[in-house]
Amino acid sequence: MMMIAAAGLSFAAAIPSHAQEKLGQGAGLIRVVGEGQTIRSPDLAVVRLTVLRQAAEASPAVSASTEATRKLIDALVAMGIDRDDMQSADFQISPRFDYTAKPDGTPPSSTIIGYDARNTLMVRVRKVAEVGKVLDVALKNGVNEGGSVDFLVEDVAGAVDEARRNAIAAAMKSASAVAEASGLKLGSIVAVEDQPAATVFPYASTEARLRAASSDGGVPIVSGKNVITARVAVSYLTVR
Repeated sequence: MMMIAAAGLSFAAAIPSHAQEKLGQGAGLIRVVGEGQTIRSPDLAVVRLTVLRQAAEASPAVSASTEATRKLIDALVAMGIDRDDMQSADFQISPRFDYTAKPDGTPPSSTIIGYDARNTLMVRVRKVAEVGKVLDVALKNGVNEGGSVDFLVEDVAGAVDEARRNAIAAAMKSASAVAEASGLKLGSIVAVEDQPAATVFPYASTEARLRAASSDGGVPIVSGKNVITARVAVSYLTVR
């Protein structure tokens, strides 16, 4: 996307005063928007694992969920996951109701018949290739609700900087083409604006349903690639 802009009050206010003086002396202004991308292989996976336990009373449900979560943590540590890479993400205790219709046709009453205790653990897996093994261990050690896997680039700032450099290069190329087509010569850059741009992970958010294990008991996981996007607006002075 590109735009040739004439100097105006609203736009001129965004450029330095010395450039505004040159505009007043007959120089022109070109403003272009460049977009750049960088593609990175994910080097970090974040897995959310939930343990659900049910009981007639709240306390036994909580105790069972807590014990199962401890067992899960010990199993993950045994396979090489650092305790510092595990964090409690959510804990819920909620009643379970019976809404069975009455024989006489009157509306069912909401009778508490038990309690559900859910404990969700967030696990950072630094060896992305082992995500399938982590899910397999989780299944064998008490996880009984669907989990999710997000594949991330840990050095996001570095990836964004690289994408930003590519965006500036794209803007410079566009400005040169616009100036040439208009019979103008590019002068100095007078303003650079970092614009909001979505950081896109086209294959990054992968729902890993824990019951979708392969025939040998492992969970097949594909991490794919992450695409990071940046966008900049660059303003140039022009002369004929």
